[in-house]
Amino acid sequence: MRLPSIQQVVEGARQTFRRFPLVMACAALGTLAALALVEKEETGGPSIFYPVLFGALLGLPLLAGTVLVAERRGWSKSRTLAMQLLGVLLLIGYGLTVPMDMSNAPAYHAQRLALLLVALVGFLIVGPYLQPGQTNGFWQYGKTLLFRLLVAGLFSATLFAGLAIALAALDNLFGIDVPERRYGELWILIVGLFATSFFLAGIPEKLDALDEVADYPKGLKVFAQYILLPLMFVYLIILYAYLGKIVIQWSWPQGWVSRLTLFFAAGGIATLVLLHPIREKSENVWIRAAARWFWVIMIPPIVMLMLAITRRVTEYGLTEGRFIGYVLGAWLAAMAVYFIASRTKSIKVIPATLALIALLISFGPWGAFQVSERSQVNRLQGLLEKNQILTDSKIQKAPAPVEPDDAIQISSIIGYLREVHGYDAIQGWFSESLASETPRGGSIPKNPADVTRLFGIEYRRPLRLDGRTFLELSADPQSSVTVAGYERMLIGRRFNPATPTPADTAGEVRCRVDSATSVMTIVTYDGDTPGDSLAIPLGPLADTLLSHFDEYSGGRIDAERMTVTAEQGRMRVKVCLRAIEYRGSGERLRPFAFYADILYSLAEQGGMDAQ
Repeated sequence: MRLPSIQQVVEGARQTFRRFPLVMACAALGTLAALALVEKEETGGPSIFYPVLFGALLGLPLLAGTVLVAERRGWSKSRTLAMQLLGVLLLIGYGLTVPMDMSNAPAYHAQRLALLLVALVGFLIVGPYLQPGQTNGFWQYGKTLLFRLLVAGLFSATLFAGLAIALAALDNLFGIDVPERRYGELWILIVGLFATSFFLAGIPEKLDALDEVADYPKGLKVFAQYILLPLMFVYLIILYAYLGKIVIQWSWPQGWVSRLTLFFAAGGIATLVLLHPIREKSENVWIRAAARWFWVIMIPPIVMLMLAITRRVTEYGLTEGRFIGYVLGAWLAAMAVYFIASRTKSIKVIPATLALIALLISFGPWGAFQVSERSQVNRLQGLLEKNQILTDSKIQKAPAPVEPDDAIQISSIIGYLREVHGYDAIQGWFSESLASETPRGGSIPKNPADVTRLFGIEYRRPLRLDGRTFLELSADPQSSVTVAGYERMLIGRRFNPATPTPADTAGEVRCRVDSATSVMTIVTYDGDTPGDSLAIPLGPLADTLLSHFDEYSGGRIDAERMTVTAEQGRMRVKVCLRAIEYRGSGERLRPFAFYADILYSLAEQGGMDAQ
């Protein structure tokens, strides 16, 4: 294979720019915005570069798709330019809706960006082939985009690795200071400019000719037939075994099965699409049969998916994730009907309908965000009115203790609103603002604990495990503990099932933790002779901290809250936990390891129980 000359590379880049000028302008603008945000990361605060970056990200597929549609339909240069300028105006309008302080903005802005990207990438894929026919050309075009994307990613990663090593060499060999953010900026430059131009350069100019291409990579068939297909078979067995368990036990399906169903559906659809061009060959009769039966087999998992989501919605209301789950379930049901009953069975329908759905649910009163917000606000209103906290649309402190379940649900909704939407929908209930000013002139929604305090409720948001098997809570390094009354300290002791017992093999006091009961035992020693013994249960504190875990704290807790004190005989002890590791499965996490500093004194004093 003959490598291209530098002149050919330069000419190729020039042709790409001539063909996609506004797309490359978006890439350059987005790259500059991302670089500016990396440089500004240390200072933070509002920045116009957030709207610019978001708009540029959407501009890449939108403007590139517009060019390809224009080429395919033979539009004039003036009409093509007019449509692209219309796209630019739409991007500017979208950019005006993006907050300039995205670091403190509600999460739905980033979620909407993701939905719009799905919609516009779908437009890039399907737009040039929306007209009936040329299914083979559509498949070849999609294959070209996929391969070009993979190669661009590989080349970009290789280029980044080489240049990053060069920067590291300058830092370590010549003492030239290279800040860590330079590596991030290098990656942004490579992806924003090199990868984008390389990807665009590989898109064929004569899309009509692709319908005559009969090329089918053998590696693609191997991947689909011998990797994806066996995986789908494993998922199918698991899904139907779980379905059998539900029928036998007559119980609701669990929420996690929704993910497995969607993985199975995505993998099965991808397999059938990858094998689509060779389905008519005599040796591949099984592909046609598999395509027909796949959608029949999908019907029970789709029903199970909808039931699992319905259970969660019934208990906790709609959120964006559950809304999208419902929509995907309905879409899969519609696809099953289409591919079972329709004679055409065009694979174009799959990305086209997905793109349309992603666009429709990204905005408006029918969209994922407003429907979910209304659902949660209505739940909150009902709970507050039930406990006489919301009266005549005004908030007052609870006149009586609130039931723990209601307090947890109220806390959970307030936490959700703070994270995803902000408090605008409930601000009218309060006489004071639910936003706090930031040092740099912006504002941020108040901590959920501050809002629930206005209700007269302690913030209690249960930990959402979602299949999590590990969690660590640690003491906030900005906080402190009281050390008065203690003379000495054992520093940085770590206790877990792998630690020998006793953990300390020398010294005037020795300590260990029983991994089954989470009880710390501290024993005084005179040489090798044991003396007083003190048992300090750490489990209750670990359970309390976990039940009051605030996800917005990032697992950081005030250090004084992570202490246990005890006194008995000669010993006075304060256990200052630096961190607690939890492990488990399902809906239960248990303390596994403790990392602690232990303050103690051995003066003769009266005893007291562990607190």
